[in-house]
Formats: sequence, C-alpha cells, structure tokens
Amino acid sequence: MAKSMMLEDQIRHNKAATFWICLFMLVLLFGIGFAVGYLWGAPPLYATAIVLPICLLYILITYSFSVQSVLAAAKARPANPNNRLEKLLIYRVEEMSIAAGIPMPKVYVQESSDINAFATGKKPENSVVCVTTGALEKLNQEELEGVIAHEMSHIKNRDILVATVTVGVVGAIALIAEILLRSLFFGAGRGRSSRKGGPEQLILLVVAIAFAILAPLFAKMTQLWISRKREYLADSSGAYITRNPDGLASALEKIRASAPDNPKGSKTVASLYIANPFRRNVEKSSLWATHPPLNERIRRLRSM
Repeated sequence: MAKSMMLEDQIRHNKAATFWICLFMLVLLFGIGFAVGYLWGAPPLYATAIVLPICLLYILITYSFSVQSVLAAAKARPANPNNRLEKLLIYRVEEMSIAAGIPMPKVYVQESSDINAFATGKKPENSVVCVTTGALEKLNQEELEGVIAHEMSHIKNRDILVATVTVGVVGAIALIAEILLRSLFFGAGRGRSSRKGGPEQLILLVVAIAFAILAPLFAKMTQLWISRKREYLADSSGAYITRNPDGLASALEKIRASAPDNPKGSKTVASLYIANPFRRNVEKSSLWATHPPLNERIRRLRSM
C-alpha cells in the first residue's frame, strides 16, 4: 500500500510538471525566434508581435501532427491481425490497457531485429503502442507484457505528450539556431549591428547571440532529463500493472544483450523507445543520455 501511494504521488507530480516543461520549451522557442528577429533588424516590440504567434502556431502544428511524424520517423506500420505474433500482440495490448485502466491504444509494428518498443500520442484516447518484430520474436509472454505495460505507463502518466512535442520543438530550436549563427557568420546580421545604438542595444545584441548559442543546449538537456526521469517511473508503473517486475527486468536484460548492428528509424525519436536503439550499453548516466543505464533499471526492478 505504501509503495502504491508513493507511485501515485510520483504520477501526480509528473502530470503537474508537464505544464511547466511545456511552458519552458515554449519560452526557449520564443527566445530563439526573438533573437532571430532582433539580430536581423526588427525592433523588440515588432519581433515579439511576429515571433510569439508563430511559436504558438508551430506548437499547435507539432501537437496536431506529432503522432504521424513519430510513426513516419520510426517507419512503423499497423499490426497485422492475420499474422500470429502480431495478433498475440494486439491481444496483449488490449489486456494491458484494461489492467492500466486506459483506452486501448492503436497497435503498430516496426520491422527491426532489435528488441524495442515505444508509445506516442496526444492523449490516452488516441495513443499508439509500437513494438519491433525483434521483440515479438525474442521475448516470452511475461517479458512482452512487461514491455507493453511500461509503454502503457507512459501513456497513463501523460509522458507521451511531453516527449512527442519536445522532439519537434528541440529540432526546431536547433535548426533555427544553426540558421541564425550561419547568417551571423556570413554577415546577415549587419542590419542590426550596423545601426547606431546605446549600451542597452549592445547588451540586447550580446544576449541574443548568447541565447542563439545556448538555447539548443538547454532544450536538448531538458528533453534528455525528461526522458531519463520518466523511464524510471514507467518501469515502476509497468511493474505495478503486471504485478511482475521480473518480466520487465528480464526483457531489459535481453535488450541489453542485443545491441543492433543497423538500428532502424530516426535518431530524432530515440528518446521515445524503451531503450535507445542507437546507444545501448551505457554503464553510467550522463547529461547526454536519452535513458538511464539499463543495469540500474534492472537492479531497481529486481529489488521490487
């Protein structure tokens, strides 16, 4: 009972933090857009009036097309009920969604020999669970249930909204920053720098350049921090759903031992997977890791 209450408290805190994380990412996106406008000669008020609606529109578009974008990046397809393994997958997803108390997600499959899975979607009512063909072939039923329950936890805890939107925002910030810095290097920012101005304009100029350099770094670190923190919670929640932490622990052990030679999909969505298909056997956590170390996740599950 005590563990259940602690888990519920973590989930509530997770959901409350979602708003502030999204707001922070919006501020970063607005800041980099403002830096572009200011360095290209727009007065601060005009830059704000133009950039803020564009940022809000971009967030809305990213939100609206996030699921399609992730599935396209992963090269995923709908599960085939005429295939024996994929039919069993559909049944398992239905069972785990009932156990988790959420609507059944759509079921997709990624053609890959890697043992992996991810969830995406804007909300539980239109979420997606995707599992690799490697997972279907190499995991037993308890292990597969553990993996699916882990992804169900991401859906139930509202992790998928934050994770999916931040993928698009981080990419946009990095792209805008690169364009901005290249334009400065080649002299496109002379419209602002050639104008006369007092010390306050010089300070704004320095701040804008610094933000153009640091915003992508902060955005990426925030995205990775979100991913690492919520993986631990999804492991615990998934084990609680199945009442069998050993199933997920065993699946993670197989994942640890099966680093793919030729990972499928795109690195832009690597943080959504249960384990990073492009950087697998990391012994120690770092600021640049998309996931906590598998050894530590397995240890925590085995100790439950």
